[in-house]
Amino acid sequence: KSSLCSTCCFVSRRTQTLKSFLTSTRRSLHQVPELMYQENKTSRYIQGILQEHDIPYSTGWGVNKNTHVFPGEGGHGIVADIGSGQPPCVLLRADIDALPIHEQPHTHNKNFASKHDGKMHACGHDGHATMLIGAALILKQMESQIKQHGTVRLMFQPAEEGGAGAKRMIEEGVLTNKPPVDVAFGMHLWPTLPSHTIASRPGALMAAGDRFTIEISGIGGHAGKIP
Repeated sequence: KSSLCSTCCFVSRRTQTLKSFLTSTRRSLHQVPELMYQENKTSRYIQGILQEHDIPYSTGWGVNKNTHVFPGEGGHGIVADIGSGQPPCVLLRADIDALPIHEQPHTHNKNFASKHDGKMHACGHDGHATMLIGAALILKQMESQIKQHGTVRLMFQPAEEGGAGAKRMIEEGVLTNKPPVDVAFGMHLWPTLPSHTIASRPGALMAAGDRFTIEISGIGGHAGKIP
């Protein structure tokens, strides 16, 4: 209990010292929104922060296999491990792509509105990426403690907005590379919740779209035919 309290106090203090940096980071990311499989500047910006804080990482994740459908070669995903490199392994995930939406700046954000016309971080991925960057910096400072217990894997995922970026990274081994992932966590900003609130519930929570094909065997008919 004493050790847990000490860790919580450290994280709380460190979060406060990072507040200005993370605010600036989120605003910088907000100004350069990039669509799925085209997140080059976003990825390089995140890589720069990881390099500056001596957090080893690999990139080239999330390659676009459907360039005939989605523009861009992809490969802008980033994976970083902090800890012993041994199991158990906990994965923390954030998405980094934006939407094809024109931003109309308001008074509160006119100084950091999108500089890419027709593109906007309208779904909060700039915030998600910033939260994972903040977690990375704090966890790096706690690496000696983490090494006693296992590994934390950081997953910066491209192409969330309809491009199946997570599926690509899973196929490329983000969950199975040593050490294999035991449990994964992600979160989503929710503007209707009060600040400093985390909400969840048991069971299914967020919807997801999918495609499926069915084959029907039987006698042909017509919906408008009178029996």
